[in-house]
Amino acid sequence: MSRIQGAVISSGNELEKLIWERVNRIEDLDNFLETTLQDGENKIFVATKNQIKKSQKINSQYEPDFLGFNPHQRKLYIIEVKDGDQFDTKKSAGEHSTLHNFRNDISSELPYSTEIYMCCFNARNKDEIYAGLKGKFSRDEVMTGVELCFLFGINYDEIVKLRTADQQSNLEYFLTEIIKIPAIKNMILGILKNFRN
Repeated sequence: MSRIQGAVISSGNELEKLIWERVNRIEDLDNFLETTLQDGENKIFVATKNQIKKSQKINSQYEPDFLGFNPHQRKLYIIEVKDGDQFDTKKSAGEHSTLHNFRNDISSELPYSTEIYMCCFNARNKDEIYAGLKGKFSRDEVMTGVELCFLFGINYDEIVKLRTADQQSNLEYFLTEIIKIPAIKNMILGILKNFRN
């Protein structure tokens, strides 16, 4: 099960990487915060969790997956991205607290109005996300992958297509790993034997 959990985490990391490769990237977050003026381009510039962690200008123990800056509108989007949309109540409450605590930590440091979002990338609509998060986030604080890609100006369908291509190899990896467990292998062989009879 720990191997499966590792594969799930890898899938989430892959999603973040695919998003990051396609956005208007901020190369140096502190330099961006120092030099970007309000009359900048009306588009979103994105920073990652690792950049937030290394920043000297952002002081918070919390690190959301992405920060999306619109210098023209002076808006900052604080975004956590998840593959799925089903969470237990404790996990939902924890994610909510983390994003709000981050916003509280930076609100006096950065001259941007802020919006918080939990993005459940594969969800079909906001109602699914709201229900899956046990109502801990308001409907205004959740977004689908389609909405995230629109905000960031990237192609949602391209990301889905790339991830779908990986599904077969992920399934093969999962099955290969699970049959390495002797008890599972014996159980499967027993089922196959009964099935043939």
